[in-house]
Amino acid sequence: MNRNEIKNAHEDSVIDSFKRYSASFGNVIDVISKPEPPDAIITINGNPSWIEITDAFFSPELAESITTHVSDDKPHKSVPKEKRFCIDPDERFSSILESVIVKKYDKDSIGNVYKQSGSGILLVGIMNPFSSAKDLATSEKKKIEEAIKAKDPRFGEVYLYDVHDHIFHRVL
Repeated sequence: MNRNEIKNAHEDSVIDSFKRYSASFGNVIDVISKPEPPDAIITINGNPSWIEITDAFFSPELAESITTHVSDDKPHKSVPKEKRFCIDPDERFSSILESVIVKKYDKDSIGNVYKQSGSGILLVGIMNPFSSAKDLATSEKKKIEEAIKAKDPRFGEVYLYDVHDHIFHRVL
């Protein structure tokens, strides 16, 4: 599979998991289309909405190593040995997580979706060997709220999920 095919399969998997998660609360999500952006136009119990998916990797090197390992169109790049050490991983990832979320709030194409369709849902995959989405949803909530407080409300809901099990934890 090339990187684009992997990205599409990843998004489909996350959306399917979010549909099951929502169903546990009695909600029915139907995917209407996948226009890119957003990653999906949906209805929740018949009400229109949309979903955007992003991932927060512990480091750019880890992101590149994981994505090149599974794709056929790029040679695999391991994380260099000098990048395998980290002092204060919690603080480092806190900044990365905030940055990933703020980028979605600042992205013009997502702003256009918000202007046309109202608030949507942001799903953030956590790729961090040092903490879980559940812990981060609690520990980073105030920092994320502070980072986006002056921004438009393009995401009515923000969830973090661990990429290995797709268990969702609401942050906003």
